[in-house]
Amino acid sequence: MARGCLGILGIGVALFSAFFVVAAIVESITGGDGKTSPGVYAGLIVFFGLLLVCGVVLAWAMFRAQKASVAAGGGGAPTNPPRRTEADYERLVLRLAEEEHGRLTVPETAARCDITIAEAKAALDRLVLMKVATIQVTQSGVLVYVFPGLLSDDDKAGSTDF
Repeated sequence: MARGCLGILGIGVALFSAFFVVAAIVESITGGDGKTSPGVYAGLIVFFGLLLVCGVVLAWAMFRAQKASVAAGGGGAPTNPPRRTEADYERLVLRLAEEEHGRLTVPETAARCDITIAEAKAALDRLVLMKVATIQVTQSGVLVYVFPGLLSDDDKAGSTDF
């Protein structure tokens, strides 16, 4: 939003300056009121011409930066998306664990949940600490996070009363 405001300010400065540049050029060509020297008109043209260029450059840079932000997925919204909480990561991991019948590895969790390896490992480790999951190791040494609470429909149907 700040970029958009600065871009609009740049356009305003450019338009304001353009008016005075045109007025100074017209007065210089027509001879003006006869009391103002040509040097004053030249000075006004240079001063407002530079101000015009600054306004155009400011507007161009701000709108270009905003366009790049939108193209990068910002959607015109703030460039920093809202941060996910630990609970958000846990929900992502638990949904994936349900799809995968209660067995996950860190890399597949990161890939399928579109999170970093560190975020995936931290979420899985938190669920282990909360006793929602356990860790098993394959023969090749890969850690597998197992969610025993995620039962198949057949396992649930075969449950008995206490």
